[in-house]
Amino acid sequence: MATTFAALIYRPDQIPDRALAQGFAVALGGWDVAAPRLFVAPLPGVPGFSAAFYASGEPAGAAGDELDHLADLFEDELSPPVAVLDAAAELGHPEAKVFALVFSEEVVHDDGWRFEASGYLRYFVREGEEGLEAGVQTPDRSDLLEIDVDLPEGATEQEERDATDRAIRPHRGSTFLAAELGAPVLGALMGALFAPERRVDVRLVEPGPASIEAETRRLNRVLRREDGRGAPAAPPPIGGVAPPAAYEAFARTYDWTDPADPQDLYRELAIGAVEGTLRFFREDELRALAREPGWEAAAGRELYPIAKLSGSALGGAPAQRTTIALGADGEQLWVVRDGASAAPAGPTFGELLRYLSLGWSRRSDAEEDFIGALMLRARLRSLAG
Repeated sequence: MATTFAALIYRPDQIPDRALAQGFAVALGGWDVAAPRLFVAPLPGVPGFSAAFYASGEPAGAAGDELDHLADLFEDELSPPVAVLDAAAELGHPEAKVFALVFSEEVVHDDGWRFEASGYLRYFVREGEEGLEAGVQTPDRSDLLEIDVDLPEGATEQEERDATDRAIRPHRGSTFLAAELGAPVLGALMGALFAPERRVDVRLVEPGPASIEAETRRLNRVLRREDGRGAPAAPPPIGGVAPPAAYEAFARTYDWTDPADPQDLYRELAIGAVEGTLRFFREDELRALAREPGWEAAAGRELYPIAKLSGSALGGAPAQRTTIALGADGEQLWVVRDGASAAPAGPTFGELLRYLSLGWSRRSDAEEDFIGALMLRARLRSLAG
């Protein structure tokens, strides 16, 4: 069976799993893929390096369709290696360097890259519209040439394959990467591809109480607030639904009584179906909501209310009472209208908190990419729901 893959080659001491997960998630922000994930393994014969193989999660189809997706994704201006480097720099590794290979045996496609903060270098060979072509590319240079294969008259299929291999070998991305890393990279990648060590889920923000606490502290820093000021002793159950552990982490960390902003309103939000002005519920508001019979339907779905959403100052108030609720998994957010109908909000709880902190920050180019990915991903989820 012909093999097609896209792999990132990196040093784990420079690129932690969080940088991989975040970088690929940012690059995939506007791509409608089912369940993107990475499979990671040490790279045999290349000490100190690992490989992360990307899988879109789409149903298996024609190899050409998968290759088209991989080629388009890695050729994008905000490609996974670029976004992974941005994430690594954010995590304290601005010196990081990554390599990438998009490869297929189904057709001739061997595309190798080296990425670092100063730029990139790319060598590739592929089947173009007019036949085999090879190229070299940097941010300031792009050279493309057609490859002629000299064949003797009456050459056999094997002789044709051998002649083609000799003609393209100097131009292969895998040949370039072998020289860069001082080892035969393609064979090592083939070995690692079929012996993955672990899976890394592609996420913009990790779920779970520890991540939510970290995101809440980030938001407090951006707003110049104090962690845990005015925090309730314990969030109450609402409609028989206990608060998810992620919400408990938020509640004990958030600044509930900032004297500089007693209204505590987040205005003009626009992420997925969360549009308008948001205010996190205080304890008395939660208890009042619990007494309303209209909330029974939402409670039956094990939803826990965390915030109310009112109309934008530009668009007016919504006709229905709108609540943002957290699912039992502590990750998924829902928009609940009049306590009954519920639809996916789009962002996860952690993504909403990061969106809020970025929205009130002076953003770097990498952070602009991140908030753009947050909004694109949330929009796709809300439409799919």
